[in-house]
Amino acid sequence: MKMSQKFLLGAGISMLAVLPAEAAVRSPGAVLATPPGITLEPLGKAQGYDLGKMSAASLPRDEIAYTNDKGLTLYTYMKDQPGKSLCVGECAQSWIPLAAPATAKPVGDWSVIARDDGSKQWALKQKPLYTFIKDVDPGAVHGNSPARTGAKRINGAGQPVGGGARGGGVRNTAPDVPLPPDWQVALLYPVSNMDLPVGITVKEVADAAALVLINHENRTLYTFDGDPKRDKGSDVKWLPEAAPQLAEPLGDFAFVARPDGIKQWTFKGKPLYTYAEDLMVGDAYGVGVDKKRDVAAVVRYFMPDGVAIDMTASQGKVLVTSAGQTLYRRDGYIFQSGGGHSLRHGQPPRPAVGRDIGTNARCDAKCREVWHPFKAPADAVPQGFWSVATRDDGTKQWVYQGYALWTYDGDKKPGDMNGHDTYDFAFSEDPLARQVLDFPTSMDGVPGLNWAITAP
Repeated sequence: MKMSQKFLLGAGISMLAVLPAEAAVRSPGAVLATPPGITLEPLGKAQGYDLGKMSAASLPRDEIAYTNDKGLTLYTYMKDQPGKSLCVGECAQSWIPLAAPATAKPVGDWSVIARDDGSKQWALKQKPLYTFIKDVDPGAVHGNSPARTGAKRINGAGQPVGGGARGGGVRNTAPDVPLPPDWQVALLYPVSNMDLPVGITVKEVADAAALVLINHENRTLYTFDGDPKRDKGSDVKWLPEAAPQLAEPLGDFAFVARPDGIKQWTFKGKPLYTYAEDLMVGDAYGVGVDKKRDVAAVVRYFMPDGVAIDMTASQGKVLVTSAGQTLYRRDGYIFQSGGGHSLRHGQPPRPAVGRDIGTNARCDAKCREVWHPFKAPADAVPQGFWSVATRDDGTKQWVYQGYALWTYDGDKKPGDMNGHDTYDFAFSEDPLARQVLDFPTSMDGVPGLNWAITAP
């Protein structure tokens, strides 16, 4: 087995954005989705266990669950009382109470409750939280792991699961075991129990690192911290979000009458706008344009200190260090089966693949001279989509959506992405031999690894 020489495809070209890197944490009116030690994981197919044709190009994040520090799904028990757990004894042996550390502090919708045995437990909106004893993989619900229908691999319990040709997974598996009627997955997304006017919804906008209000045209909504009657910029790029003339206030939504006669929606007292340069679903190019404007975020995602979001000319928004250096992930697997490289931001993240690769980039000494782990502080803890890996030398490395993060010495100035879409292929001198890399997953196509920019 040999590794090919590295070569470049396309977009690793320096194209410095006009705008400076955005602050890592914006939307001061929106609370963080999770406290330290609580993470987020997409459920089902979005984990990327299936490596078959087109699977990497179609990873809908229909549900995002709250998870523990290992990425295992959290649940609520409908028989519990507000701030009081009734899952004790035999119940608590299968549904494990989510322990809160002694240093845990209430924040937003999160609180810490005392159990009957004196231990502390996390609660969300006064609902105690639990993990399920048979969940062993991120993305699993009630023991039903999406890994069992994906490519052949070893699951979190050390058991072989999955299979199928070319890593394409297993079809016609046994149906999922349903959740007991008294138990529910604790979901961040889709958002429930929020009063929303007709025509306004909440969606994940990755470029804003938040769950954001969206209008009926699927355009990102922004708030303005000022008097809309004196807002001259709205005539050009900032377009008032009009409310129906017969609309009534609802929850956090009301409206203001503008001098031009438009009845404009407001959210938590701030007028709402769209931004003319947002052309696609998920665009948030208005962030950073005006200090008085920000996305209309319902909740925001955690970003570590030292990480920001930068706007680039060729790849849209990417994660960078506070010094503007592009952050990369090590990605890969079967290249001729469709990977989504032509999509916006390139191939979507597949957390299962990132976990397979881990902190071992599988590169030679020359490669290791120019690629460096993006280190986390020794006391860093998982939070949101960020987790922490311990390297062989005992140091910590930041992991984002399953992928360990790296920097590249070939980037000389902010905006450089010279390491993007560089590849290593694995091949055999025997054309009949199975092509493999040293991962838990085997493939019968030509496998390889690539470096890719990290989108928010």
